[in-house]
Amino acid sequence: MTNINMIIGLSNIIVGVVTIALCIPLLKDKIAMNRWYGIRFKKSFASTENWYKINRYGAQRMLLWSVIIVNIGILSFFVPINSKGILRLLISSAPVILLIPVIESWLFARKL
Repeated sequence: MTNINMIIGLSNIIVGVVTIALCIPLLKDKIAMNRWYGIRFKKSFASTENWYKINRYGAQRMLLWSVIIVNIGILSFFVPINSKGILRLLISSAPVILLIPVIESWLFARKL
């Protein structure tokens, strides 16, 4: 395993684990409506019910995709990543995957 593998792998694992930790209170409806923390779309602030529904849904989606990022991080320890290959670019860009649950949450919020 090279230093590149170690850095990319640990980075992806850390991003995934931190995102999971941030999603757990949202999933359990522990975070009341606020301006700083949560899935904060215009529709989220329309009602308390919307806030909890959107945040619960967004947290579920973020958790799923965060687990995938953690698995990519673990996989990168075992897959040789050369210094200029497309595989390195894809694996190091894994946190961009978190845009998927953001879009899913936004589409969910629009339906409410």
